[in-house]
Amino acid sequence: MADKNYQTLSSELETVLARLQAPDINVDEAVKLYEQGLKLVIALEKHLKQAENKIEKLKLQSKG
Repeated sequence: MADKNYQTLSSELETVLARLQAPDINVDEAVKLYEQGLKLVIALEKHLKQAENKIEKLKLQSKG
């Protein structure tokens, strides 16, 4: 998951969420999808944090 970009991870999370909402999903699959979703959320948060850090670094560089 680490080498995937934000858009890919976001798309995968949307797919997981859609599958979790299926009326015929069984408990075992739901648990597996939930776990996968959590991993995707963590990876997305990591991407956002890296972007935030990069923006802060750029701001500091532009100030001098």
